[in-house]
Amino acid sequence: MSGNGPRVMYLILRYDLLSKLQWPLGALVTQAAHAATACLWTYKDDPDVIEYMDDIEHMRKVALKVDNEDELQQLHKKLDDAKIDHRVWIEDDMAVCIAVKPQPRSTVSKHLKSYSLFP
Repeated sequence: MSGNGPRVMYLILRYDLLSKLQWPLGALVTQAAHAATACLWTYKDDPDVIEYMDDIEHMRKVALKVDNEDELQQLHKKLDDAKIDHRVWIEDDMAVCIAVKPQPRSTVSKHLKSYSLFP
């Protein structure tokens, strides 16, 4: 493991898909899996992703929640502005999940500290 500690992938899901739109929990898990896979593939040549995948038995992921699509889009802009690599997953023409490229927790956690763990 190189500097700044282990790499962590953050997945941020819309809670309203479960609470208001009543998507099955399995559908949300699937969306998070799609987002994570798309993010890893998008950044597959990045040194942080290579290091993350080299330690495949000890991958770290954190699932966080936002209340709705507007909040997810605001986070997308915030991450863009901070130049934090990530991938927004779109399903049924809606942004449903953001997967943040695996990187040291210290690099990204300050941008996500106001978000709660996904229930």
